[in-house]
Amino acid sequence: MTPVFQSPERDRREQERQSTFRERFVAETPPWYHGAIHLGFTLLITGGTVLYCWNRIEVSSAWEWLLVVPIVLLGNWCEWAAHRYVLHRPVPGLTMIYKRHCTVHHQFFTHHDLGYSGHKEWRALLFPPFAPIGFVLAALPPALLAGWLISSNAGYIVVLTMAAYYLLYEGLHTLSHLDDTRHPYLRHIPLVNTVRRMHYIHHVLGFMQTRNFNLTFPICDALFGTSDLDRSLVGTLFNGASHDHMRADIRSADPDLSATSIEKAERRTRARLA
Repeated sequence: MTPVFQSPERDRREQERQSTFRERFVAETPPWYHGAIHLGFTLLITGGTVLYCWNRIEVSSAWEWLLVVPIVLLGNWCEWAAHRYVLHRPVPGLTMIYKRHCTVHHQFFTHHDLGYSGHKEWRALLFPPFAPIGFVLAALPPALLAGWLISSNAGYIVVLTMAAYYLLYEGLHTLSHLDDTRHPYLRHIPLVNTVRRMHYIHHVLGFMQTRNFNLTFPICDALFGTSDLDRSLVGTLFNGASHDHMRADIRSADPDLSATSIEKAERRTRARLA
């Protein structure tokens, strides 16, 4: 990725802080934790749900499968809104989610180093094990409604789609944290290269509170003005790894100043939560 240039002093401080945090985080990871088990549990819950629903669907029609479109669009909005308003802002009753995301994930991963190695580091990458369970449970009310209004097939399609969307979410997020030098082919895969580039910009400390909240495809970022790109929806989706279309106001912004204001806000938040 093309680096976002900040002052050398700020770069040095951020890199030192990230390195120190990573060492402490890995050292404090419980001995019973294993990333493969964490990943396996996520795949078991979501993949098992997809397979179960697929096997329960009887002879279906094309119009029943059209439900996938609004469910995916709703999922894209929910992902964007939750990331913007819950994971990056302290909401009463949900502050633990905010603290984990901002003070763990965004400390462990910055634009200086988005990569990971070793199974213990997966704890900072993957969502907690309760997340896929909660996501599947959240699919039940709309699924029951679809089953009542349309057909039992429709209900299973809703749950299947939402579980598959969670897998897509985790998959693209994981790809966004693979090292460029070890996986150069990712720069050439359409859509994936866009997602990776936008997530890279999101992990710049000065931009993480305001830009690029979609973790799958940046539909809502483009529609609601939180993309760092000055492009149409289609242009944003297929932008790829290029920084050529970055918005002028962002390109000329001083990440140092933005980051400083964010750090002050985070200190105030931590004081309130203490």
